[in-house]
Amino acid sequence: MNWGRMARAGKTRNPKPGTHAMPRQPAPILCVLFLAALSAAPQTEETRPLQLLDTEGRVHALPLTGSATRATVLFFTSVECPLANRYADRVKSLHQLYRDRGTSCYALYSHALETPAEVRRHAAETQYGFPALLDPEQLAAERFGVKHTPTVVILDAAGKVRYRGAVDDHKSLELVKRQHARLALDELLAGKQVSLDATPTTGCLIQRRRPENRNAEVTYAAQIGKLLHAQCADCHRPGQVAPFSLLTYEQARRWADNIKHVTASHAMPPWKPVNQGMFLGERHLSAEEIELLAKWADAGAPLGDPARVPPPPAFNDGWQLGKPDLELVMPEFEVAASGPDEYRCFVLDPRLAEDRYVQAVEFRPGNARIVHHIMTYIDAFGFAAGRASDDGRPGFPSRGTGPGFFPAGDLGGWGPGMQPYPLPDGTARLLPRGSKIVMEVHYHKSGKPERDQTRIGLHFAKSPVKKQVHSQVVLNLTFRIPPGAKRHEVKADWRVPFDQHALAIIPHMHLIGKEIVVTARYPDDFEKTLVHIKDWDFNWQEAYRFKEPVPLPRGTRITVRGWFDNSADNPNNPNHPPREVRFGENTTDEMCVAYLTYTRDAD
Repeated sequence: MNWGRMARAGKTRNPKPGTHAMPRQPAPILCVLFLAALSAAPQTEETRPLQLLDTEGRVHALPLTGSATRATVLFFTSVECPLANRYADRVKSLHQLYRDRGTSCYALYSHALETPAEVRRHAAETQYGFPALLDPEQLAAERFGVKHTPTVVILDAAGKVRYRGAVDDHKSLELVKRQHARLALDELLAGKQVSLDATPTTGCLIQRRRPENRNAEVTYAAQIGKLLHAQCADCHRPGQVAPFSLLTYEQARRWADNIKHVTASHAMPPWKPVNQGMFLGERHLSAEEIELLAKWADAGAPLGDPARVPPPPAFNDGWQLGKPDLELVMPEFEVAASGPDEYRCFVLDPRLAEDRYVQAVEFRPGNARIVHHIMTYIDAFGFAAGRASDDGRPGFPSRGTGPGFFPAGDLGGWGPGMQPYPLPDGTARLLPRGSKIVMEVHYHKSGKPERDQTRIGLHFAKSPVKKQVHSQVVLNLTFRIPPGAKRHEVKADWRVPFDQHALAIIPHMHLIGKEIVVTARYPDDFEKTLVHIKDWDFNWQEAYRFKEPVPLPRGTRITVRGWFDNSADNPNNPNHPPREVRFGENTTDEMCVAYLTYTRDAD
């Protein structure tokens, strides 16, 4: 069924009982009714009505004009676009605020390859409270100049565009400083000129339907399928953290333009360190692979020879390292549909009657759609005992900055796509008798209520432990970042007191951090970069494990250098206006820290 052709022709399906669809009329009469209703106001190319079908098959004419309609809000969205889904509740709130003031809202689905059934199901789950319209041929997107989802377009009573752009100025609700759409509506309804009539948009490119180049040298069957399976499928498959699957040709081609964009910008695959080649599990594409993806998208995402299409890979969703010696399970935790990202600490008790050495740790998120990353901390002295939350839910809240005490050590962490790696034989972490494990989980919202019950599996050392894993924190406690500073540098140093080998490193800053680098200057003045992140993102923190232990002889100086943007121009700045920022546990404070795990050569 060609929904785009039906919309242009003004045809409808049989309405469901109880709906307010127009009575079935012969096509000529239906057209006459529409033309008569819309001929009262002068029309231009900008205001000439589009006829679009909603998810029930009813025809809607856009833009709305007439004395009863003072403003129309068009929310361009998508079934699978994660940022659009994140903004759905904000637009629903906008509708609640303005629906009694002569304002109508519509959700528009303009991605070419999304099916009516998918849109209908998504709209029902989202429960907008206003119509969801199908725009499969991008008639509305082209008319109103929309390239991304989410985008909001606000029309006046004459159907003229008065605002086009983002709903607000930050994807994280707690960091929003300006409500673009709300302020535009307030000014429009007050009869004023909209002071800011356009803002930049980000998110998902609206996928157009383009003809395939059947003679293309790059096809899904020959190159792209295998590439996506190898580099993307760990996360982009059902039940995992990525918002859509890339296992099949049909799934991949609807995202071809977006894949080209995010790989060219190196936003995907998500991997922050620029010093490549040093770490286990690195996620990055070669220049040749990025070029292949671009050529495929530009050619219309051709399939190629169906006989050569690679089958989707098989995945083991059980314990990757086999059955653990000890399995620890957090209590079930409920996560709301929308709102700020949530950080939660859960205290796990291994009930150890004696010291044990842990050679491997494996994490199994209970709901990978919302578990963004996990960090663990060893509480050997009862700091977390009895800690509870005021909200009555399991665990206690954190700020993404740790458990609120200096731990005796850690058991590593997990992020999307990370695989478990056992330590070398004879090397292990000490888990003291009677200690607890504090597991900090970063949850991001999926657009609907979710539940999680994450597990960790501990594998104890089976052979004598010759080298124990230790931890060292390198940090600066006394810095001050002045308000307005665009690139303020903070340094921390630590001189290695004995010969050792580094196994892993975790750099850490908060919201206004921009860049961090950790170096080792050896006694002979040779300098080695241990980790360098040029575009720091508080929401993408990982433990980076070296492929080979890095020697750090006695006298080596470890230096952490961080740069911070404490200006009003930084959209991630939580302080408005900016204030002086010092060291602290709150995310509105800052840190410039590196956590090193190492073994002593003398052991």
